[in-house]
Amino acid sequence: MDEIVVVARRRAENLMDVPVAVTAIGGAALARASATDLPKLAEVVPSVIIANSRSSGGGSIAIRGVSSPSGVVGFEQSVSVALDGVQTSNGKIAQIGIFDVQQIEFMKGPQALFFGKNSPAGVIAVTTRGPTDTLEASGSLGYEFGGREWIGEAAVSGPLGKDFGFRLAARYRDLAGWLFNDSREAPNPFYNPATMPAGFATLPGAHNARSGNTELLGRLTLAYTPDGPFQATLKLFADRYRDDGAGASGQNIGPCTGSAPRMYGVADPFGECRIDNHMTNGDLPAAVGAALPNSRGDGRNYGATDFQSVSLNMSYDQGPLTWTSLTGFNHNQFNSDYGLDNTSFSQLFATEDDEIKEFSQEIRVVSDFGGKLNFAAGLYYQDTSRRVHQDISLGYAYFNPANNRVTTTDTSVQQDGRAVSAFGQLLYKIVPDLEFAVGGRYTNERKTHHQRVNYGFGAFNVVGVTFPGESEPGVLNGSYEENNFSPEVTLTWHPAPNQTLYAAYKTGFKSGGFTSGLATAATRIGDLDFTSEEVKGGEIGAKGRFGPLRVTSALFFYDFDNLQVNAFDPARVAFVVGNAGAMKQRGLDIELNYNANQYLTLHAAGTYVHNRFADYVGPCYAYAFPTGTTRATAVPPPNCSFVNATALTLQQDQDGRVPGRSPDFSGNAGFDLSVPRGGMIYGLTGDVFYTSSYWASDTKAPSTFQDGFFRFNASATMATEDGRWQLALIGRNLTNEYYLQYGMDRTGGASIPGTIGEQRGYVARGREVMLQASFRY
Repeated sequence: MDEIVVVARRRAENLMDVPVAVTAIGGAALARASATDLPKLAEVVPSVIIANSRSSGGGSIAIRGVSSPSGVVGFEQSVSVALDGVQTSNGKIAQIGIFDVQQIEFMKGPQALFFGKNSPAGVIAVTTRGPTDTLEASGSLGYEFGGREWIGEAAVSGPLGKDFGFRLAARYRDLAGWLFNDSREAPNPFYNPATMPAGFATLPGAHNARSGNTELLGRLTLAYTPDGPFQATLKLFADRYRDDGAGASGQNIGPCTGSAPRMYGVADPFGECRIDNHMTNGDLPAAVGAALPNSRGDGRNYGATDFQSVSLNMSYDQGPLTWTSLTGFNHNQFNSDYGLDNTSFSQLFATEDDEIKEFSQEIRVVSDFGGKLNFAAGLYYQDTSRRVHQDISLGYAYFNPANNRVTTTDTSVQQDGRAVSAFGQLLYKIVPDLEFAVGGRYTNERKTHHQRVNYGFGAFNVVGVTFPGESEPGVLNGSYEENNFSPEVTLTWHPAPNQTLYAAYKTGFKSGGFTSGLATAATRIGDLDFTSEEVKGGEIGAKGRFGPLRVTSALFFYDFDNLQVNAFDPARVAFVVGNAGAMKQRGLDIELNYNANQYLTLHAAGTYVHNRFADYVGPCYAYAFPTGTTRATAVPPPNCSFVNATALTLQQDQDGRVPGRSPDFSGNAGFDLSVPRGGMIYGLTGDVFYTSSYWASDTKAPSTFQDGFFRFNASATMATEDGRWQLALIGRNLTNEYYLQYGMDRTGGASIPGTIGEQRGYVARGREVMLQASFRY
């Protein structure tokens, strides 16, 4: 059984020896699963759910049922991602393609000591392939039939003279689309000839019948690896992604009045309210697009992401001390013109220009004195900058003939952050096989928020309004500073080689900050801020290799405080942010790998996690009371209540209830068969995955309840014994299960009084069957 090396403690260690709950998956297994991005990678690991929502927050990442919402700018994720060591907790990382991977590690539970802030639920560490010792070229070409998707990859790698190596890899992907856009040309029911130009009269439908995308990725790796003490690796990565806009990735899932979704009470003639592979996301008339000055001007839904990442890893082996410097830079430029309401009307429309820059520098030193006492220590610095410009229209009723503009509000946001931390760990061997470790990380973090309203119409015309507590008209300013110390204590015992028992007390936190939102005259900075979330608890783990059987397991128990949450408020047309009171987490992870013989390997994994809120009363899902409703006659919707005896404002008592995207049980089992015959190797794999029921949304609107489901993956391969050629047939989700990865109140979905607001859902892709040919020389 191959030895698996992981970096869970920021240094190379055997999986069986490291006292951390880690699921490690190699590049070959990822290739068999045809995993091309983080949401697909997550599907092969129990208790991990990743959704890509494209707009604003970008995505939501959950491990063991703990995650952060994705709907707003400013929220960071409770799970961070380290791409070749460079860490980010921005949800937009879920949009980035992942390829040419050597290994990916899912570290479960708080990882504050070695991975810093914003990792209270875990870390996903992606390590891409490096240079080879000899010149090597490889490539593959695949076609997926259901989504009409072409995927081509190529790489060349080898030495560049003595001590230098390189690797150049690229991928191009073209997806016609598995999600069908049913919007068609139709008369515009919101057209008013008395106040609007004639160009507003007809809705054009969708310019693409399928919601597709294209992506081009490239990575250059340069490595200097002499026999001496100094080594360095530089990785340059770029991703160019284009699609039909942020609104084209979601769909309306109801509940609907009748069979169709509604916008401002008008039924969408082409829409539906089911979880499947159909949605509506209409383009705007060109005249309306021209009335949104910050858009591309043609009214079409459009999205573009350009991402670049640089990592420079340098190490110096000084004998008993090894010094490491890791420098990282991420740049994400996102532009989109998109419908917000998931209907053919696109009455709610946004243009978004979002640029994120993240620079980080870490310096670590690890000792190896050969005695009982050793240590690890380091310093970390991160500087972030985010600039967002949004031009939002809430409907044609906001058309202003004086300037030919249909904008409701035009807002610019600048958010800056700086984090400085120091961490250290002492390791003491009580006896040769029993080690005690104690450490912690101290972090100081500062954030600023500057939001300016450039233009507004109606109630949102607040350019000249001085908000409560502010001194400059049309501007909201905020600053935030926090100090945190996260300690960790671990006792590790190795009763035999390749066997480990450990008990750990661990803590972590995710910083607070600010979000952005539509401003009215009463808006204040306190409506946009939220405080940090913290976690403390522990786990008891057991790992071992027993002949052909490898077992890893962990029993965990954590208490979370002030989980960051949000919900959509239809009255304010904005997301309301805040913090939950407390949440208790208790559970068990287990993984089994068994080499039955030289041809057959069996594997199984499962996670049981019991997450329940305590001391948390949060917002209800969207619900509109009929006109004229009084407090005396009003009846709240299911599971919601009124905040007091006089107001119609709703709340929801979450005590004893499960958070969103937190199934109690998830697991998988499968086999890998490889048989040599006549100079060829024939392979067959099969995997079954099960996830129990969960709520896809944080507000638990009834239509966002996802029943438990099974999925099946399988592959068949035929390859030469030397691995130079391979033909593969790869199947994913062969049961064609469309399931919710994320749900939220649909913007504009509360337009029918007396009914629960309609919900937006992000649905997993259905059946995929890919034929792939690959080579390596």
